[in-house]
Amino acid sequence: MKRILLLLPTTGYRNNDFLAAAKKLRVEIVAAANYCHQLAPSWGLAPIMALHFDRPEQAADTVLREIGGNLDAVLAVDDSGVELAALLSERLGLPGNPAHAVRRVRDKLAFRRLLREREFLCPEFHHLPTGEDPRKLFPELKFPVVVKARRLSGSRGVIRADDSEELMRAVNWARAIQSRADRDAQELGLIIEDFIPGREYALEGTLERGELTTLA
Repeated sequence: MKRILLLLPTTGYRNNDFLAAAKKLRVEIVAAANYCHQLAPSWGLAPIMALHFDRPEQAADTVLREIGGNLDAVLAVDDSGVELAALLSERLGLPGNPAHAVRRVRDKLAFRRLLREREFLCPEFHHLPTGEDPRKLFPELKFPVVVKARRLSGSRGVIRADDSEELMRAVNWARAIQSRADRDAQELGLIIEDFIPGREYALEGTLERGELTTLA
């Protein structure tokens, strides 16, 4: 029987679906979550292995110490656990994306800088460190712009601003969202980038050995 470490987010609404699918496929699941195991019962959750997904090195050490290397795969249910999943896969010699690559693409600022270094097209962007006044960037901005939290997904902390007044509000909102969701918010700051007009398309699917299966 295959044995998979499943990284479950505290707020994941799909957690039970993954567990049910594993049971149907007769896959043994070792479940870990980014919530306190002592508080879990009061939240109606099982007291399973508790890990800090945003501290992947520390969390990986915990996993290897607690369960060793008897795993066939490490799977993150959502974006919050992908860096930890990549790091564990590397340490265990399992197939997966390199941890340094996952770390960079999760960080919008680091990824934009990589695109610029390699001369790929990307919107003009500016880093706004925590505590700095966005008005200092006004002379360099061409409205509309988009304010973005650096490491959040699902459009969290992504706010369009059409003028300077909206930009001030957007920065305050994005900072508040990021500070609640990311313990490293003070170090990260925000990015402000040009708005690109046009239609937006979203696709969800799975890619297996180069073959794409479209889900939605």
